[in-house]
Amino acid sequence: MRAKARIIIFTMALAALPAIASGGIGDIKFDDKIASMKKAGVGPVIFPHGKHEKTNKCNDCHPKIFKDKRGENNISMKLNMDGKFCGSPNCHNSPKAFPLFQCASCHTGVSAAKK
Repeated sequence: MRAKARIIIFTMALAALPAIASGGIGDIKFDDKIASMKKAGVGPVIFPHGKHEKTNKCNDCHPKIFKDKRGENNISMKLNMDGKFCGSPNCHNSPKAFPLFQCASCHTGVSAAKK
């Protein structure tokens, strides 16, 4: 039984190697400003890092636009709209990607803004 469990664990570890080797991070959830998001009628952002890895090089964004460590960027929609972070002139404030005002493209649970 133990040998079978070890084989299963080893097989699972091997299956994960391509993602690890390619630097695959997966989706990143931004929910640190949830009170502000609720007030705006939107939910957390699910950032598809893997999708961005396919079209960008790491140094396109890191460390010029985003610091590598979680929690160090203090991203907000105000800063995005001011041309920082996702709103950088090379990202969603350019013809390369959809515009920032398409809230449901990034935010979950988009509803009408509360007044």
